Amino acid sequence: MSWQRAWFRYGTAVPLMLAVASCTAIPTPEAPPPAPAPLPTPAPAPAPAPPTSGSWESRAVNNGAWRYDAGSRTAAFVPTGGAAPLLTMACTGSTIRLTSGLAGDVSLRTSAGNDQLRFEDGNATVPNRDIRLDRIAFSRGRFALETPGGSGLTLPVQSEIGRVIEDCR
Repeated sequence: MSWQRAWFRYGTAVPLMLAVASCTAIPTPEAPPPAPAPLPTPAPAPAPAPPTSGSWESRAVNNGAWRYDAGSRTAAFVPTGGAAPLLTMACTGSTIRLTSGLAGDVSLRTSAGNDQLRFEDGNATVPNRDIRLDRIAFSRGRFALETPGGSGLTLPVQSEIGRVIEDCR
């Protein structure tokens, strides 16, 4: 007789609980949701900060973007709002020619260390297997070219640099 009591107790309780659990309230829309607030117009970009006398790693990078041309196997860093590139890396056979407004002995600063490049008439030629090219391509976020007078470039590292180096190898 106890199984009949258990069956009655649980046999009616379980379906009753399932029926109550399956009841859900269907919300009725009272009013349409409010329209999103208009986004404020962004402020114009601030002028680039002048290079500080601190470490090259803490300086702001020059504003601009790298552009790659597969036909001429060239990467050029073009400043924002400008047409003339600050630095061009072009594959010329078994060398890569760097073209810039820099002159003389220029310090190349990367996260892997410091090196020297000799710019003559705005050009420096580096063999395509030179470790300095790998240091530029794999530098952490940026690299710098500095003249003894303190002027120079601090440029971001992007994939276009690696493309030129690989095309030339």
